Amino acid sequence: MKTIELTDEEVNVLMQLLDIAVKAGGLKVAQAASVLAEKIGGQANPPPTVMSEPQFAEAEASIEPPTPEEE
Repeated sequence: MKTIELTDEEVNVLMQLLDIAVKAGGLKVAQAASVLAEKIGGQANPPPTVMSEPQFAEAEASIEPPTPEEE
C-alpha cells in the first residue's frame, strides 16, 4: 500500500480529473473512477449540507397587468 499526502485543492483537482475521465470514457472507466473517488473522497472534507427549507428572493416591485393604452 502507498500513502500520498494531498492538499484540499489537489484532492479537488484529482476529483475533477476523475469526473472528466468518466465523462470521456463512459462506463468503461466509471467503476475504477468510483473506487478511486471513494478512497480519495473519504479523506476529503465532509460533503456540504443541503438546506431542506426553500429560500425565495424578495420581490423588488409588484407587477401589474398592462393597461388598455399600453396594449
